[in-house]
Formats: sequence, C-alpha cells, structure tokens
Amino acid sequence: MTIVQRMRAKLTESMKARDTVQTQCLRYWIAQLTLPNGGEMPDSEAIKKMRGVLKEAKSGRTSFTPEELAIIQQWVPESITREQIAEALAPVADQIKAAPKDGMAMGLAMKTLAGQTVESDDVKSVIDAIRTP
Repeated sequence: MTIVQRMRAKLTESMKARDTVQTQCLRYWIAQLTLPNGGEMPDSEAIKKMRGVLKEAKSGRTSFTPEELAIIQQWVPESITREQIAEALAPVADQIKAAPKDGMAMGLAMKTLAGQTVESDDVKSVIDAIRTP
C-alpha cells in the first residue's frame, strides 16, 4: 500500500472524527503527491518531498503550523543516527580519508549508505569527523 493510499484511508478516519487540522493536511498532501495524470508519486519521492518541508521548518521557513508538521512527521520514516552512520561508514573510512575532495568523500559515503534513511547534514558531520586528523 502506497503512502497516498494510506493517507486516503487515514483521511476517512479523520473526517469521521471531525479532526479538521488532520483532514485539511491530508487533503493537501494527497493533492501534492498525486500526479497530473491521476497516478501517485512513488513513495521515495513522496518521502523526499515531505522531508524537504520538515527540513525547511527546522530552519524556520515554513507556512505549516506545528500541528501540521507533526502530522507530516508521522509519514516520514526516522533517519538513522550519527552513531549508526559512523558505524556503517567504518569499513570505508580509509577510502573517505583518502578522497581528494569533500564531494568525493560524500559520494562514497552516500553509496555506502544507499537504501538507508539518512540526513545529509548528519552524513557530512560524520565525514568531517573521519577526515579530521
């Protein structure tokens, strides 16, 4: 079941419960994640879009209320911690240190972490710790 399908099911529940904030938020996101041809955006792209909104909210630039942000957060999987990132990058730490540029080190790290939900800022801080003598 895709995110949009799960949102539609949750929308029915929130309408029955007369939860206007959740109902409006779900309607908004269902519309945002539905393609012009009527299809649904892939889950990976949907999560990426919602994660972008949450990242903007952390920096203080958002038009969403705290209640709406909490609803969005429910649909976005948790990222792995910096400690878990460091643990996953341990086998390639020497290659990350040897990379001539930060961008190359980041690319190597992201390839190693492929398939896991990570925040790029967390990955960057772990890379900086690995590359700092």
